[in-house]
Amino acid sequence: MLELISIHIPKTGGRSFYEILSQVYGSALDQRQSRKDFLPGLINQHLDDSLSSDIKVIHGHLTVEQANKVIIKFHPKVVTWVRNPIDRIISNYYFFMKRIRDGKAAEKQKKKINFSLIEYARLPSRRNKMVEILHGLPLEEFYFIGIFVQFENDIRELATKLGWPKPHKVPHINDGSFFKYNNDCTTQYNDIDEQMRHEIASFNKFDIKLYEDIKKIRGIK
Repeated sequence: MLELISIHIPKTGGRSFYEILSQVYGSALDQRQSRKDFLPGLINQHLDDSLSSDIKVIHGHLTVEQANKVIIKFHPKVVTWVRNPIDRIISNYYFFMKRIRDGKAAEKQKKKINFSLIEYARLPSRRNKMVEILHGLPLEEFYFIGIFVQFENDIRELATKLGWPKPHKVPHINDGSFFKYNNDCTTQYNDIDEQMRHEIASFNKFDIKLYEDIKKIRGIK
């Protein structure tokens, strides 16, 4: 029966966390990760709650509301990871630009190949994503909310809380460091200044409040 569901917010270490879950739970981890695999069809569908009895853990790009039927039926522990919203947007910008250049982006997205960081951050679909994804479950009802900048420490804390049998190596998946510093993007990483960060913050006020609230709950300054 389902014991744990991990809500994967983009660019918060989710792929690395999936690999850790795979180490711990093996075949009891649902192999799906992407939203289209969980929700074939319309994006606002709910995750089917008729899960195999062998599945103990789900981790994927789902909103809380999309997973709501499963949460209500199985009462799993719900975990997620968050990141400074400005840094998350910047990371997502380079990830998105790399996907376009690698031919992995949808056709309609290719026209954004020369977008600057601010043009990308200004898109309505890019704003306050953490609030959008976590909406529907009060923060105090999450079993654990990890902080990206202290990923390894939080993994150890979560492992202790869940009683995982042994320490697990923390992999680093999807590290986009090389592309971030070696690309032809309109906005170069080394040119990002405080004015740009301030403008990104202005687009993501709800995410910034959420992040500060989570840090307060976790006792992090």
